[in-house]
Amino acid sequence: MALLLDRRGDKLPVTEEVVKAAAGNWNGKQVMTLLFDQRGDEVPVTEEVVKAAARNGRNGKE
Repeated sequence: MALLLDRRGDKLPVTEEVVKAAAGNWNGKQVMTLLFDQRGDEVPVTEEVVKAAARNGRNGKE
């Protein structure tokens, strides 16, 4: 994800599906932090994104 953001940054679509996948990933906290740092207000935080993050077995509590 860091490579994509570094190379394609503003051309990379940050959709709800992308954010849900990032939040549910085994290192979701790091990926979400990266997305917020790089794209900030463009990151959609929907009910489904929050559910995906909460279901993350590794760091969902955070």
